[in-house]
Amino acid sequence: MALERFNASPLPIPGVEYDQQYMLQLIRVIGIYFNQLDSLTPNQAQSYRADQFIGGQYRGTDFIGGFFKGLGNGMEYPYAMLMSDQDQSSAGITSENLISYNTPVFESGIFVESNTRLRFQYAGQYLIIVNCQFTNRGNTAAEFEMWAKDKGVNYPLSNTRFDIPARKSASIYSHVVAVINGIFTINDPETDYLEIAWWSDSTDVYLEHYAAGTSPTRPEIPSVILTANFVSALPPAFIFPPPDNLVISGVAPSLLRGVARTPPVASLVLTGAAPTVTIA
Repeated sequence: MALERFNASPLPIPGVEYDQQYMLQLIRVIGIYFNQLDSLTPNQAQSYRADQFIGGQYRGTDFIGGFFKGLGNGMEYPYAMLMSDQDQSSAGITSENLISYNTPVFESGIFVESNTRLRFQYAGQYLIIVNCQFTNRGNTAAEFEMWAKDKGVNYPLSNTRFDIPARKSASIYSHVVAVINGIFTINDPETDYLEIAWWSDSTDVYLEHYAAGTSPTRPEIPSVILTANFVSALPPAFIFPPPDNLVISGVAPSLLRGVARTPPVASLVLTGAAPTVTIA
């Protein structure tokens, strides 16, 4: 570690005998050096270890440590809020429907690709909350389900079933707001993506968008609202050594200094190969 704006001053060369002027110069140089150490001059270090950090601001790309205490009002995390201002119909009672988004409100480190795919620029854990405005235009009650898909594959145990009653009249439909949420893991931002799918046993069930209302003035109703928030970085993952890798077994033999001995059978033996430990 070094202070940024000065270096240690060279010490005066001593004479053969005691010299009061030399001692005064030496003390002055040492005094200046320690005064600078006691000052608020910034310092620069490749690494720094301390029990506590007390101060105003921390600026940098990585913070590695135990606990960071503070308000956290200057931290930035990936987040997104996506909507749809379109009706989305069912492709059929035996078909899967992918929710699409055409009105991004916020996109910071999270974005939509190909209308339905939620992509993430950073690996980590993300909290996903999906709100859908379902409408039943039919004369009978219906069922529908919503679930998550990871890279096009159904996410295990992510499905939820809902019931929606029949319409009230030919022009007044029934409505249900369906909400699902969960933590989604991004291991590789280059390949991972999230989709939300739905199905209904009736083609009269829609994701419905409504125009702005009047008397009183009311905002539009989106068919879909999805929010995504960064929750945590991925924890380190270790690959533990499989069986029959590096093994130490037996008993350490007793050796006498100056006497060559061959270790007996069942003495300390080191076999196998050292395992490779990786951090994901």
